[in-house]
Amino acid sequence: MSLKDKYAIVGIGYTPQGEVPERTTLSFHLEACAGAIADAGLKKEDIGGLICYRHFPPAIGEKDVTPYLVAEHLGLAPTYLAQDAN
Repeated sequence: MSLKDKYAIVGIGYTPQGEVPERTTLSFHLEACAGAIADAGLKKEDIGGLICYRHFPPAIGEKDVTPYLVAEHLGLAPTYLAQDAN
């Protein structure tokens, strides 16, 4: 697949760092994604793909956070989902 003549609009979302006891892993992902969407000036309907960076084992009592779960909770319907690792 060639990327010639293709475009990407990106935004950045961030969350507090460190130990935040009242937060879940999913809540951090959702906050960062919502911030990135807003930063890019996009609407949910504009999102064609979602790539989540790094996979961490779920904390005790939490669900595994996958790109599909994040998209579902944000109300997105992307055609591309992936999870990257370093």
